[in-house]
Amino acid sequence: MKYLRKLTAITGLAAVLLLSVTAAAGQDGMPSFFKIGVKGGINFSSMSRFELGYISESVSSYTGFNAGLAFSFDLPVQGMTIQPELNYVSKGAMYRGEEDFRFRADFIEIPVNLQVGLDLILLRPYIMVSPYIGYAVLRQPEGMDWSGINRFQYGVGIGGGVDFWRLQLQVKYNWNIGGLVRGISGEEMQAGPDGPVHMGNFRGLEVNLVFFF
Repeated sequence: MKYLRKLTAITGLAAVLLLSVTAAAGQDGMPSFFKIGVKGGINFSSMSRFELGYISESVSSYTGFNAGLAFSFDLPVQGMTIQPELNYVSKGAMYRGEEDFRFRADFIEIPVNLQVGLDLILLRPYIMVSPYIGYAVLRQPEGMDWSGINRFQYGVGIGGGVDFWRLQLQVKYNWNIGGLVRGISGEEMQAGPDGPVHMGNFRGLEVNLVFFF
């Protein structure tokens, strides 16, 4: 229930912000160098440096989702755009063995996408680099103690995409930097039947579609 309240509050805040900006644009007109949009997509995340009993081949990717707001600003340099975002991102990993185990963590993330593109009138292909920070707001299994997890995360994404009409396609690969587990020597998370479980952090491919107003 408490996670539902958090998610409702975050969604409500995002909706109020979006409606406020949209209303202001309707009255005064949106500046030509700025636009706001909503985004959604999927990600295919896994764990780096994941081991069960010192065997690292047993982890597979987890399919999560992304949703949020995008704020795009054209820079004075031709072809360059900066696009900060406010996103809700679900990440995870699957271990398949005698007993399947899934670990999932949902984050509020703020990436800042620096894009360099080529204006082809109808299309704008671009490449981008995206440093980001995030804070975990939900984890599964729920019995896992937050005290053993680094809830504050940071990382970088590299990718590209294309702008066409009011739409933007994004494809990028993200690396969370630092350890997901804290306070345990050698990244040892817990004891398993085949030995200790070690975890690094999330990484994976992300695909999004943004609609700009």
